[in-house]
Amino acid sequence: MSEVDRGNGGGEEGAGPEGGAEGAAPPAVDSAPVAVGSAPVSLDGPLGGPGPAGGATLPGRPERRRAPRPPAPKFECSLCGKSVARHAVVRKESIRPEVAGHIVRLRGEAWCTTGFICQRCLETKRTAYMLFRLREERGALSAVEADVARKAGSHALVAEDIDREFEAKITRGGRIADAVARVGGSWTFLISFGGFLLVWMAVNAFLLRAHAFDPFPFILLNLCLSTLAAVQAPIIMMSQNRLAARDRMQADQDFRVNLKAEIEVASLHEKIDHLLHAQWERMVEMQQVQIELLQELAGRRKAPPA
Repeated sequence: MSEVDRGNGGGEEGAGPEGGAEGAAPPAVDSAPVAVGSAPVSLDGPLGGPGPAGGATLPGRPERRRAPRPPAPKFECSLCGKSVARHAVVRKESIRPEVAGHIVRLRGEAWCTTGFICQRCLETKRTAYMLFRLREERGALSAVEADVARKAGSHALVAEDIDREFEAKITRGGRIADAVARVGGSWTFLISFGGFLLVWMAVNAFLLRAHAFDPFPFILLNLCLSTLAAVQAPIIMMSQNRLAARDRMQADQDFRVNLKAEIEVASLHEKIDHLLHAQWERMVEMQQVQIELLQELAGRRKAPPA
């Protein structure tokens, strides 16, 4: 019998019902991963299956899958009847009474404070209310006022970059006119042109007395000055017309911004008044509930024990 057989036999004889304390310990098993095929398999895993070193899941064990998220709740709009997400609706109780009254006048139905309204319907009704208020205050609205009221109802921006729009529409002739006006209306041009006239007159009057190409009274110089004035004046007027057009655009932009600011400030005043009124009502209601609870506790303390 070999040494291995003796060891196995000794282990079997030593194992008994008392726990096998007297028998020899079983031989150690090498726990190094054994290559099976192309994937390493570790004997440390349960049931001799692939352990963590193999990176594979145990046979017969189901893979863990994340539970699908429940669908987001939908809320029905009281005006259009569409179901929209929570972030796209507004509670009806938070709408200002003025806007709610305008919705009632348009729909002809009683207003209920419970429910929701989608953002699109609210913007539409708010814009209609802005137009209604402006018509009451100003009468017939112009196209600019109506456009500003629509943008105020939808909280859109009104301010624009006038310089960028103005520069995008300029032509080559306009740039030349601006350059001529900029040079012709400067002290540099005035001083240099005055010096040119003095040199012209000095050369023809003193240096070239007998052979002057433009003797006194300087008819050729007068012709050049008249031609320059006749050409320069319309070019400068072109530049001035362009600047006047830009000023009109700026004035229109200022009017739009001021009108929208006026509408927004009035709207903010109404919102603050509505919030203060609603908070005051809720505060009074909570105070009434607290008073009832205190009275109930006081009654319980005064009641004699059973």
